[in-house]
Amino acid sequence: MAPILAKSLNRLSKESILDLALRWLEENHTSTPYLQSNRTGFEADEEDYLHTPAETIGELRKWYHDLKKNVANAAKRDIIDRIVDGDWRRGLTLHQHAMIDFAALEQNHNALRWSALKLVPLEVEEQNLLGGDDRQRPKKRRKLGHHEPEMPYPEVSPQAFLSALKQEISPLVKAHYHLHRMPSPYQLTILRLYMTPNSAFAPNRSRIPKRAKHATDAGRIMYIALPDSCPYVYISISGSSPSSSGRPKSPKDTKDRLMAKVDMAAMKKIVLEAIPKALSRPHRRWALDTTKLVAKSLKTMCELRGNHKPGTGGGAYSVFADGEKASEKSPVEVQNSEKENQGDETHCLIEKRFGNMSGEHHAPLDRIHVKLSNAIPIMDHDDGGKGSDPSEGQKGDGDIILTFSGSDVFLGLKQLAELGPEYIDLDKMPSWMTGELGISSLTI
Repeated sequence: MAPILAKSLNRLSKESILDLALRWLEENHTSTPYLQSNRTGFEADEEDYLHTPAETIGELRKWYHDLKKNVANAAKRDIIDRIVDGDWRRGLTLHQHAMIDFAALEQNHNALRWSALKLVPLEVEEQNLLGGDDRQRPKKRRKLGHHEPEMPYPEVSPQAFLSALKQEISPLVKAHYHLHRMPSPYQLTILRLYMTPNSAFAPNRSRIPKRAKHATDAGRIMYIALPDSCPYVYISISGSSPSSSGRPKSPKDTKDRLMAKVDMAAMKKIVLEAIPKALSRPHRRWALDTTKLVAKSLKTMCELRGNHKPGTGGGAYSVFADGEKASEKSPVEVQNSEKENQGDETHCLIEKRFGNMSGEHHAPLDRIHVKLSNAIPIMDHDDGGKGSDPSEGQKGDGDIILTFSGSDVFLGLKQLAELGPEYIDLDKMPSWMTGELGISSLTI
């Protein structure tokens, strides 16, 4: 059995694997299975008869339908063995691999780590220079001011975006593209790019596997999520890392892996620079700006930087994210009603600072990076501190970097505050520790 393919299929449930197999056997798909009618004489001689090939696609489709009706009696390992070593023993297409990845993403929203980027409009500013050169091009700057009304989000369909992105990166990056529409409640379309270093420009025939079970996954996959009617884009990168795939066997392998790592970094930069260009139109240009939000949950990204009612990572304002507690008269009534329903003063203060973290729109964050600037002043005491200028004696200020990690960082801090003031002093606790900022990286 091919280990990479088996590991990829093992992420799915038995029902999802059978649904994929039935979709691959539809008439409009080009993933032809291994049948008695299309096998060669060499393949017939090498058959181990562990999985007897079917005669027609209709017979194979009926077998998977019957297996789906009695899915409780079948083991997932047996189903995977039948697919990998039996009906698709020649290997799967890149389209089938993409379908497996998206099925895993639909089944588990924590399957990938996402980064949110904001699309900001660009404005061409004409410079009135005294005696300036007419040949100088006008400068472009990011239009981040809040004084003027914000321009609408890019109105580009996913198909048009894919076509424009191909045009931008095709001379430099050769990839397999796959568009997928996520089911409800998600309102977004995800573009999957499968990229392999040097495969398009310098293929080496000696490294092409003779059998599907000998194949390895040396490529990287990049996901670009496009929410509907939203000025945000989500980016995720997964796949094998050339630098961590084992100890190199020779100096040539070390050089190849280093070049592959450099190529992947260059490809990522090329794709990121091409995204705003593919979304831009004449007189309406866009650029990508950071949002300081990285999360291992697609649901969290949609709640905090999505196209519907905004969610919250916690904090005092999270009470307004729950529609059932909203007040049409005054927001103070929401806080007063919450205060009346709670008797314990300490519990009331904790709920007031952290808010409700069990609601529908709560967005858990699994990792928080905090940089405390100028936290440790470093002084130079070589001269004993006598007769020296304080500005000259102070070389620099030390920074402290804190990293919190867990399934839900701010929920963990809330539970820590419930243990008592000896763990967290609510009076001195800053607001960023409650999650109300909705970001995963900040500098204080």
